Amino acid sequence: MVTMRDIAAQAGVSQATVSYALHGDSSISEETRQRVLAVANDLNYTVNLSARSLRSGRSHAIGVVLQDLANPFNIHLADAISRNAQTQGLQAVIQQTLYSQDTEQQILQHVVSAFCDGVVMFPSKLTVEQIRAHLSGKPMLLLLTEREAPDVDTIAPACGQALFTATSYLLSTGCRNLIFMGAAYQPYENIKDTDDSTLARVAGFQRALLTNNLTVAPEQFIATPNGWNPASGRAVIHELVKSGKHFDGVVCINDALALGVIRGLNDLGVRIPDDVSVIGYDGISQGEIVTPSLTTVANDFEDSARKITEMLTARIQDYDAPARHLTMTSRLIVRESTR
Repeated sequence: MVTMRDIAAQAGVSQATVSYALHGDSSISEETRQRVLAVANDLNYTVNLSARSLRSGRSHAIGVVLQDLANPFNIHLADAISRNAQTQGLQAVIQQTLYSQDTEQQILQHVVSAFCDGVVMFPSKLTVEQIRAHLSGKPMLLLLTEREAPDVDTIAPACGQALFTATSYLLSTGCRNLIFMGAAYQPYENIKDTDDSTLARVAGFQRALLTNNLTVAPEQFIATPNGWNPASGRAVIHELVKSGKHFDGVVCINDALALGVIRGLNDLGVRIPDDVSVIGYDGISQGEIVTPSLTTVANDFEDSARKITEMLTARIQDYDAPARHLTMTSRLIVRESTR
């Protein structure tokens, strides 16, 4: 088994320097740290978490507990967190709950509590207090809004603002008969201040219409009972076009759904963007290679991963510090699917 002594010999540094580099210690230069990490990678060095934990009281592993790894948003976020954690000398233990309360409980009790120094979690069933109880004092960062978890570190996607940006952009290109794909209608006054990520997107779409003095009609909202995935988007847009409904733009609740909408419109000979413009939200990599390529409001996954790792590391080091609350950044990326 490769040891720190082997890495030190090949990298031409001391064992202490190797330890500092693998732990992300700022006392050594970035050049030295990268050299050590490169040698460790070449030698296929792996960390013995049990031995490290016995020596230091820490495993230098963090749990990343997400709802569904079939969801492209979760895949991209988990990938970015894992890579960023490695640059900080941490290992990410990635788990999915599949929206099950029992699974959430088991992961927190038997994986995170046993092996990890802290956890990043996108909860679906457990309350904040239930999560806290299952962690038995372990630090946590939740993918929730500040109002949902005021005394816990949080980072939240800016879903409402992102859909406002997407809708506003389509309107700026001349589209006037828009549909919202992915959720049913809810009155704006009932959801304008919501913390629910789905309803926030519905509200963002409506806010853009109202800002431009356009009418919001319930029939503009198209639910997708089989989920926010390409197959669902393709099937629903087929039904919509064949029904004779007139529209010149589709604002999709996420990119995965938008990919299916593009495929479905192509199937039926509807020209994109000449006849219908399509825009999504997330910024998944597949949007770049579909034809036509997808205009989207893209989350900055790398920036979010860096913030998440920094916040959780700080919480591990200072459990009693005041809670911090951040919002993910996003930006409009214009491609071929819009005018």
